[in-house]
Amino acid sequence: MARFELDRRAGNAVARFNAVMQPVLDRVADRCAGSPVDEVREMLAAEWGANAGKALPEPYLTNWANKIRNGERILLT
Repeated sequence: MARFELDRRAGNAVARFNAVMQPVLDRVADRCAGSPVDEVREMLAAEWGANAGKALPEPYLTNWANKIRNGERILLT
């Protein structure tokens, strides 16, 4: 199977996006750890949309909300 590789420009774009969005995820986690999943989903959707310019798609929204509620850190790589 062929490996998918990003060219340097695409890799830089991903790194810039992650640099902007990781603090957003960390803020949501700080505010919402231990909260009900519906509240975490609402906050995560609002913060992601406001900073990324588009909605966080399912299943990421629900999966990440559950992890944040459980105190796990979401790490963009």
